[in-house]
Amino acid sequence: MLRTALIVALTSALAGCGEEAGTLSQARDYAKEPGNQIAEDARAAMHDIDTVHVEGDVLDSESTKITVDLDVSAEDACVGKVSIGDGEISLRSIAGSAWYQADEEFWKSIAPNKGEGERIAKRVGDKWVKLEGELASLRAFCSIDSLTAQMVPAEAEAQAIGPAMAADGPAVRLDVTHGETESRTYVLASEPHRIVKWTQGSSGELTFSDFDKAFHVEDPAPGEVFDLAELEK
Repeated sequence: MLRTALIVALTSALAGCGEEAGTLSQARDYAKEPGNQIAEDARAAMHDIDTVHVEGDVLDSESTKITVDLDVSAEDACVGKVSIGDGEISLRSIAGSAWYQADEEFWKSIAPNKGEGERIAKRVGDKWVKLEGELASLRAFCSIDSLTAQMVPAEAEAQAIGPAMAADGPAVRLDVTHGETESRTYVLASEPHRIVKWTQGSSGELTFSDFDKAFHVEDPAPGEVFDLAELEK
């Protein structure tokens, strides 16, 4: 559900004060580059990474809050947690397939009739369910290139605003305009120029960290998967 909001926060300081070694002076120099060039540098750097940890909140087109805490690979694999409203799912994606494991609050939130969510939760238990239908849009969070394309679209206009301190070091704030959509993307001043933060007003805030840190994900065993078609029987 990247949808209208990114469907995509350094809550760490972006104050931009203090002159420690290798800090804001480097970001000030980099901020003199054209914003579109910095955006291109960021796209290239994000395309070259193997893995990244993505964390934060976005709103979908119905203003439902989605919270993600995912490890994502360049092979479009991912593993982690996604909260949708009051419910939460564990998500795993690998080799073009994805599954989720949901809590009762999640089933209650999507069930059409009162009491049905509890029934579904009891039937499914702790088994994995194939990710499909509307939920398939969550797969967008499992693609580094897809996330990057929505933060700094190639056809967008980017303006370098100035330096900022991020958790991973000095960065440059880009104000990105794509049609009527405006957002801010924070790009590391040092090479490789990776994206460490994205915000879009009150609609979303994502942080990116643990670059190239290996993680493991595997298909659930056949006996651990529940076919939702069984609910019709």
